[in-house]
Amino acid sequence: MFFKRIIKEYQQLKKRLSMRLKNVFSNTHYISIGENCLTDNILDRFNIKSFSTPYSHGRSNIEYAIHLEKERYRNLLTYEYLYYDYVGETKVVRNRHYSQSDETYNKLHVNGFEFTHHDVINNDTHRKSYERKVLRMLDLDDRKKLKFIYHYRNNENMNTQLFVQKSEEFLKLYLERNINSELIFFTQEIVSTKEERAIVKIHDSKNIKGYVLKTLEAWEGNDQDVFWAKKDNDLLIKMIKEIK
Repeated sequence: MFFKRIIKEYQQLKKRLSMRLKNVFSNTHYISIGENCLTDNILDRFNIKSFSTPYSHGRSNIEYAIHLEKERYRNLLTYEYLYYDYVGETKVVRNRHYSQSDETYNKLHVNGFEFTHHDVINNDTHRKSYERKVLRMLDLDDRKKLKFIYHYRNNENMNTQLFVQKSEEFLKLYLERNINSELIFFTQEIVSTKEERAIVKIHDSKNIKGYVLKTLEAWEGNDQDVFWAKKDNDLLIKMIKEIK
């Protein structure tokens, strides 16, 4: 047990050092801005993740991100807005201040900004972790190109055209500061046969790119290979190669 823990800690340290070195020499930051943990996991899995953000390990949507950016994240950790809630039997923390949005998102992403894995009310370590994540976002400037990656979760109320408009609003906050920025979003379409599996570019403008991954299963449930989209690595690799 002891040796397993030491090996795990060594691997984590090695990964952190590798990430820091990569960030030093790269001229681009690849940054997750939601909607859930999958985006961060994909960036990490394909070795292009620059750092963890407030969106990396929670549930949110592009409109929460716009509100957060406009307020420079000042109310994200304000105690008066934080409260406990449940997703099924899982206890989470939410922020009621960042809770207004259209109903064009998956139902899990319209209940207020969710700290899925961090108790930022009563856990000092978790709060400090989020403080560091916020500082990373506030420190972004024009020294490197920014590529924001967003998973627009498949749902019955999806409105891609409206989402692109919101993405333009988000990017404007950076472009107005002369920061070279792009937003890349991806979503799913469930198909019936292996022959139908594909990746299709559905939006291609100067600063915004959008992709639909046609897959056999929704990225959810208890099968971890499905949940983390590992069964669709071949499609994701094509997307990653194109956006790099």
